[in-house]
Amino acid sequence: MTSEPSSVMDEKDERIRLLEYQLDYLRAELLHLTHERDRMTYSASWHIFKPLRKLEARLVEAASGLWRRNEPQRMIAAGDSGPIASISPRRLASPPARLLVDVTGVIKRDAGTGIQRVVKKVVAALYSGEDYEIPAVAVRGVAGRLFSAHAYAAALAGVGPPAPDHEIEIGPGDRFFMLSDSWNAFEELAPLFARIRAEGGEVISCIFDLIPELHPHVCHEVTVPLYDAWLQRALVESDGFLAISRTVAEELADFVKKRGLPHRPGLKIGWFHCGCDMTPAGDAEISRRIRDAAAGATPAFLCVSTIEPRKGQRVALRAFELLWRDGLDAKLILVGRRGWLDEAVVAELENHPENGRRLFWFDNAGDADLAFLYDHTRALVLPSFAEGFGLPIVEAAWRGRPVLCSDIPVFREVGGEGAIYFRVNDAVELSRRVKDFLLGKIAGDPTKVLRASWSDAAHRITEVIAGDDWSDRLP
Repeated sequence: MTSEPSSVMDEKDERIRLLEYQLDYLRAELLHLTHERDRMTYSASWHIFKPLRKLEARLVEAASGLWRRNEPQRMIAAGDSGPIASISPRRLASPPARLLVDVTGVIKRDAGTGIQRVVKKVVAALYSGEDYEIPAVAVRGVAGRLFSAHAYAAALAGVGPPAPDHEIEIGPGDRFFMLSDSWNAFEELAPLFARIRAEGGEVISCIFDLIPELHPHVCHEVTVPLYDAWLQRALVESDGFLAISRTVAEELADFVKKRGLPHRPGLKIGWFHCGCDMTPAGDAEISRRIRDAAAGATPAFLCVSTIEPRKGQRVALRAFELLWRDGLDAKLILVGRRGWLDEAVVAELENHPENGRRLFWFDNAGDADLAFLYDHTRALVLPSFAEGFGLPIVEAAWRGRPVLCSDIPVFREVGGEGAIYFRVNDAVELSRRVKDFLLGKIAGDPTKVLRASWSDAAHRITEVIAGDDWSDRLP
């Protein structure tokens, strides 16, 4: 009997650790919700609202049934070669004429997360007045029609007055780039695809990560089926995919190949890197609570992430609890909106004995607040176990702050030789790294972290599309 190579065993061990972490996270969430249920059961308000819970359950069941009935009509089942054969003939692609950058999703719903940040920063760069490899026009879909979004884009770029918005006529060679979260607007945009190809144009989708496919248990329950349906449809409808990192581009290519997923013949896959430049903080704009959290001689560490399972806030908290137990004085400042499966983490943060002393959480910090915190903390801590890029890494480095982050492939791509890495989901090792950092035994080098600007990101996007410079092409 032959033994497995050590690399395979290591990979299995890490996979088991990841699953154990997720199980522990979900167990804490379940216990918290159970306690909340018991508390509500014995309260007067529970008896008032109890009948509404049954109504809510019926509505959720009805919505799920509607999704299941409609899903086969919208999505293309894996392994079914029928849709590929039925793809309508198209003209040979013409040279790129314009880049129509879709911002439909972010205009309809700006949740203030990393995805919307990428969309707004790229569009602002494209409208900054700088010359790019292909003229870009921000657009939005409305009931199968396409309109310019000049006013929205000009406001993002801080330029004006903008050209009046008007309906867009698809022209020869137009590239339609779905930069925004197109899974929230795909059906609205789908009628445009045939018209674009009829004019020798191409449809390109931006992909931010594959987390709903690779780590479905850490996502919101609505996200996984929505994302899965979008991906299968987008693989057939798109001529190309642009990922926000080389790691995600490679993951997508491997995922499609290994699963044998139907896709448009000759599907092109490329990547660009997000920018790191931020608007300078203005003193008058910073909230007093944030100033107070960063004040004083106690070294502060910043953690920037939405509160959700994969982001690792509990890992950071456990690491700093170890430091506090050992008598090391340091602050942990968390910035991020609430996400999902977050009840237990939020309750722990709010009720922690160090809350307001050496532990702080801000769920509504603006750009100026965030820039201020980057400037007034010792380092960034990023303990995520799954990401598409890791925007806080480059933002912190841009402002001269060292980074301590999980040792995952995409963080290696972004952090390079400049970041300090620790074993993923390992609070003990993170605490040691923080201690060694404060004692001067280890040091990060922000100058060696990826330092692309948003202008660089926009140039990369237009270069790939205008120059047909893709990193992979699937048969």
